[in-house]
Amino acid sequence: MKESVFPDIDGAFTWYIATKDGLRGLRAAIQCGAVLSEDIGDELYGMTLSEWQDYLRRQTVKHGVFATLALFAACEGGIRRDFEWRAMGEFGQTHAQRFRKLQVQAGDNAVPLNNILTGWIGAEGDKAWLRQRLLQLLTLFRQRNDLAHGRIAEDVAVERVYDLLCRIREKWCAAVPDFRGF
Repeated sequence: MKESVFPDIDGAFTWYIATKDGLRGLRAAIQCGAVLSEDIGDELYGMTLSEWQDYLRRQTVKHGVFATLALFAACEGGIRRDFEWRAMGEFGQTHAQRFRKLQVQAGDNAVPLNNILTGWIGAEGDKAWLRQRLLQLLTLFRQRNDLAHGRIAEDVAVERVYDLLCRIREKWCAAVPDFRGF
């Protein structure tokens, strides 16, 4: 089977860890004479330890913001791909009729993520434990919107977001065996 070009949240989190390690290794790379891009090399060359620590701190905060946005993008992409597959309804998907109706109502417009999640809450309303997780996901996406629009940026806990998304995905997959995940 061909691997999807779309990352899931595990792929986004692995990218975060690998690139964070790369960020930490920049100073050592310069000291060893490694060839870096001109923009990065010029900025880092000759930094004092104090300047390096300040640079690393600033870049780590930015990196956390980008990684958190990548987690949310991967999550939303998975939910939307599942929605589109489910709305086609050609394979007996759970709740296909409900999601096809939502797709038809939207016409040529994209169905808002909030509507997709609300549709799932209505479809699986008898499972309070899943409903709670989906409501939690709605709250997380409101926070994502604040982050994406520059209303919050300090102390973004990438690991916490990843852990919450993993728990939500686990419950969702347990409740709906044909859910394609994120």
